[in-house]
Amino acid sequence: MAKKRKTRQEKIILQLKRQLQTKETKTRPEPKENQISQEAISIQPQVEPVQVQKEKKTDDSVFSTDLKLIRKGLFKTLILTFIIISFEMVLYLYLR
Repeated sequence: MAKKRKTRQEKIILQLKRQLQTKETKTRPEPKENQISQEAISIQPQVEPVQVQKEKKTDDSVFSTDLKLIRKGLFKTLILTFIIISFEMVLYLYLR
């Protein structure tokens, strides 16, 4: 698929937007750190919230190396493989 090219009009618009952004950044006064602000500051009492430790729920089938899970997965794989191979053999003998 070909990449859509920008028209001359789109390029001019983008160039004007860039120029406008540079002018805005130059005209904006930078706030000084020493400057006193006139905003009202409300101080909240510092109360430590009670932290409840949540148990991490992890999927044991993915992150575990438990032998029971490995045996179970291998058993399922062997059963499915046996069913598929036997089905293919029946089809081969039937269509022959």
